[in-house]
Amino acid sequence: MAFLQDQWQSHSRQANPTRRYSSQREFEADWVGRLRRRYGLSQEALAVMASVSVTTVQNWENPGSRKNIAPHNQDRLRDIDRDLWIKSHVTLLDPCPPFIRALYDLLSGNRDESAQGLAAYLVTSMAADDPERPRLLHWASLTHSIADPASAKAREYQQAALKSLGNGAGFLSAAIENEILGSQFEDLLREVESPERREMGQHLMDACRRLYQRDRQPAYLWNALEVACRAPLARAVQYGLLGELTDLLGEAAVRRRVLSDSAYEAVRAAFPSQAEAASLN
Repeated sequence: MAFLQDQWQSHSRQANPTRRYSSQREFEADWVGRLRRRYGLSQEALAVMASVSVTTVQNWENPGSRKNIAPHNQDRLRDIDRDLWIKSHVTLLDPCPPFIRALYDLLSGNRDESAQGLAAYLVTSMAADDPERPRLLHWASLTHSIADPASAKAREYQQAALKSLGNGAGFLSAAIENEILGSQFEDLLREVESPERREMGQHLMDACRRLYQRDRQPAYLWNALEVACRAPLARAVQYGLLGELTDLLGEAAVRRRVLSDSAYEAVRAAFPSQAEAASLN
């Protein structure tokens, strides 16, 4: 069965899907559009990657098109999606151990179950104090989340990786932490509005604050504020972080970023426009 046909059938079996489609063709069109938006691709860029014309991509995204996407092109889109996902989630930092290269090759080859099996074996075999253990646990989480972003096993490995990192310093530790927290932020954005989403946001915001307290890098406070705005967490939490950033960087710098970045829309009311400020006086 071709990739998008299988995806369509899986979607059709959901009891309460986030969106309903009238046909496989409409589902395909939306899937291709979401692929481009997720990775910031133009139709021209996707056409080059898929070795087709721009007109073909336009037809793929047209729900009124009469023909479904050809099976070989569906599988090509699957490979493109997988390749882009891997590149956006992992970094092959040198020195790269052979087992990390093996996991990378298995994931690139669409062999998730083999990658999961190898990762599980390595996790049970590696000593708890091995300096490579945090990176292995991170990759073990990726072998599950590449197929299922909401995988409980992936989150279990992520938490184990963060615990194994402890207060480790250095470039590798920072890179692993950033990749894990980035994956958790993507998980947060996929969750529907709910107490569970806010609880995830609270844990993620706390992690960002711990990183700031350790390294004193303002970027971690900005990340914590974005999580608080997008979860969303309580107004008091959002404005508390905003106050910390203002004390640290000054009102002008914080105002500029908050008003220009949609991620912080929830706290824009803290900086009224000049006209609004004049009316308040």
